[in-house]
Amino acid sequence: MATGVALCLALTVIFVARIGGQQSSVAAAGSTLPDPALVDASGVEGIFRQSLIDPRLILSQEMPVLYGVDVQEISLEDSTPPDNPETDIYFDVLPEDIKMEFLGFANDEPQEFRVGILGPQVLIYHTHTTEAYRPTREDAYVAAGSWRTKDHAHSVVAVGEVLSQELKRYGFKVLHDTTNHEPPKLDTAYERSLVTMQEYRQRYPTIQVFIDLHRDAYKDVEAGSKDFVVVNGEECARVMCVVGTGEKYSVKPNYESNYKLALAFANEMEKIKKGFTRPIRIKTGRYNQHVSDMCLLIEVGHNANTLQQAKNAAKYVALALSRVLEIGE
Repeated sequence: MATGVALCLALTVIFVARIGGQQSSVAAAGSTLPDPALVDASGVEGIFRQSLIDPRLILSQEMPVLYGVDVQEISLEDSTPPDNPETDIYFDVLPEDIKMEFLGFANDEPQEFRVGILGPQVLIYHTHTTEAYRPTREDAYVAAGSWRTKDHAHSVVAVGEVLSQELKRYGFKVLHDTTNHEPPKLDTAYERSLVTMQEYRQRYPTIQVFIDLHRDAYKDVEAGSKDFVVVNGEECARVMCVVGTGEKYSVKPNYESNYKLALAFANEMEKIKKGFTRPIRIKTGRYNQHVSDMCLLIEVGHNANTLQQAKNAAKYVALALSRVLEIGE
């Protein structure tokens, strides 16, 4: 039986590899504001609904590294401890029992994600605080390393501020932390962002959703500059979630809950615009996702995108989250 299952999965991988990676690039025109009525008018179905009839899309969500992966695409600096670089690309580096768990999550009943009505509900922070985007005439910055700046107005922090303000507009109580967690050494940034998360949680025990906002990296900047979607006339950077299983840690995250939150979020983004998200990546790191059952690591674009494209995307990230997170006791 086990041999048959393995053979079936292997054949499916081959099938997916041959046909994966195709996307629609049709632009949508209209208002620059993320009006729920407008973004729903496209009639685009979410990934989850399509996955009921398309095995390719089932595996793109449950085995995300098998669908739509560009071999020139690289993930940014992970730390404490560093992951096997193949983790980004090959799902089978995970233990077989965990892979089967993720495959089974698609058959579960939809999970509710509810936040309370009292006190702050959401914390946005940045483990890699100086991550920046492709410089433009409108977004010229003083570099502090490759694709990095200490100027919050031109880094991923500015994207986090847009997300914070938009979530507030949808009725959420949001805190945005701008602490630079990178010094003295980038490789240990997750140790310091964990301290930040714990301090906020101690001071504001009502916080349930922790969003670590990043920008990803792309090796071929010229090719990557074409990697965006158009929504209501605006160029938007594509987004991606990373879920950690904490294989090397004694205290592991609730990766089932975190994954289901990431998947629900990705589904809503796909309803806004097909191709808005890149496949969810399941990795062996922990990324401080053990702090809560509602932790999201979201990569908004990459270094080949512009800051404006990332800011535009952040508005729709907020819209998608507002559809996933429920406010109430």
